[in-house]
Amino acid sequence: MRPLPVLTAAFALILFGTPLRAQSEAPPEPALASLEGTTLYRVLTLRAAPGEFDSWITALPEIRAAYEARGDHAPFVLRHSQGDHWDLMLIEPWGDFAGYLSTERLEQRRRATESMTLLRAWLDDAPSFREDLFALGPSVDLLETLFAGNDLYHVEMFHVLPRRKDDLLEQRRMENAYLRQTGQVANTIWSGIGGSDVDVFTIGFHADLAAFAAGSPMTPTEKDRAARDAGFASVGAISGFLRGLITRHHDTLAVSVD
Repeated sequence: MRPLPVLTAAFALILFGTPLRAQSEAPPEPALASLEGTTLYRVLTLRAAPGEFDSWITALPEIRAAYEARGDHAPFVLRHSQGDHWDLMLIEPWGDFAGYLSTERLEQRRRATESMTLLRAWLDDAPSFREDLFALGPSVDLLETLFAGNDLYHVEMFHVLPRRKDDLLEQRRMENAYLRQTGQVANTIWSGIGGSDVDVFTIGFHADLAAFAAGSPMTPTEKDRAARDAGFASVGAISGFLRGLITRHHDTLAVSVD
């Protein structure tokens, strides 16, 4: 079992008072509406073949460079720490189908033969498990800011009941309003539009494990009032409301690979 780097960071925070990666002054919190969007991404979840995980980590700089050599934005990469069964999540910014699949972009990829060969070797041939999801999410600029400023990511993937996807998206917005009002981190919201059977997923960006586990400083009465303001019947009803919209969901704590 490989060590959990997120725990190492948390121990450093407890023992020395500072995280392993120096954190600059926190930027202003993004507007809630900006935490979801219409930018298209392909999200790949990959599991390495037994004994090959370290090879993936070593190859990531070369893999990212290959994306850029063929004219594409390098993916944002999350490394599994605990939870779901994938090792790496690659979030590829596509923008939209028309632009990504334009004749000019396709020709640029065709000419980048070495880059395409490398990516096919890693993404198509090497994984012991691979799942693709096309999803609409926040802007690339916002993601670059969030990934640059945080080292722990909480990923929740939801499988929704029939005809309840819009309700689930609204529940995610309501929960974000509650989180923001109670002094916690609101999550980015992603809407699946094709590929795997994940309908909606969220990613919460946190500085480290201690920040993720901190919770709200509010009293139970204050949190209940915030839940009602966000549209829930009570703070205790938040979980039940969510579970009434989904067939299942799975969580992952992930960390940076740099």
